[in-house]
Amino acid sequence: MFIQTTAAQILPQQRAPFASGPTPVSDNQLLASLPLEERQRLTPYLETVFLKFRQVLIEFDSPIEYVYFLDDAVTSTVVLTPEGETIEVGISGAEGFVGLSLLAGIERSNATVLTQIPGRALRMRADDFVKHVTRFGGTTRELLLRYSNFFQVMVQQHAACNVAHAVEQRMCRWILLTHDRVRSNVFPLTHEYLAVMLGVRRATVTTIARRLKEQGVIAYTRGRLAVTDRNWLENCSCECYGLIKEQMARTFDDNGPRADGKY
Repeated sequence: MFIQTTAAQILPQQRAPFASGPTPVSDNQLLASLPLEERQRLTPYLETVFLKFRQVLIEFDSPIEYVYFLDDAVTSTVVLTPEGETIEVGISGAEGFVGLSLLAGIERSNATVLTQIPGRALRMRADDFVKHVTRFGGTTRELLLRYSNFFQVMVQQHAACNVAHAVEQRMCRWILLTHDRVRSNVFPLTHEYLAVMLGVRRATVTTIARRLKEQGVIAYTRGRLAVTDRNWLENCSCECYGLIKEQMARTFDDNGPRADGKY
């Protein structure tokens, strides 16, 4: 049984003020899937922000102040086990949004969400979200409910994967899910952070990463990882990756992942 925790118990966090941007422009797939009139209705309540690495967006059992429609940022939803290990149970990128509890009418978060890959997002104040999405209903709420269902499936699959599969398989799955959500074959990643996300010792991650590097599957230096053989990663990963990706495609029907595997 998982025990939730506050962000301060997980990783050192950056709580610098958000940097706001000009008129919202985003590649978020949820927003892009909405009819034009819906996007225009919501635009006045959206603000462009830049999310920093390890920045806490939502903290367990704390009031939700904003929801975030992710653009090129990637976030991790994490929990703490009774043994004191932090494990990632969900990942979100341009296909999703952060703040699922509000969609169910719950004003306090049931998990901690922090930035895994820094980048842009569009944020909306919680009271505006409740008024113009949750209570308003319609197309936006229906689509977000579909995404919420997918996220729940992903959490369940992650939980099963953490019990049933070897660390190397889980690590390959994690790299693939992250690679799907970034716009480059190279992205920031340290062994320490990956160990925290997988709930294993750093030495274990280092051993596996060294083996993958020697096989030409990945390259890494100075806190950055490069995917050099994606096909090998897919063969190494457990079946959980394919199941999660299939559920993701169903969320958007014909507007699912592009042919290159990105979202």
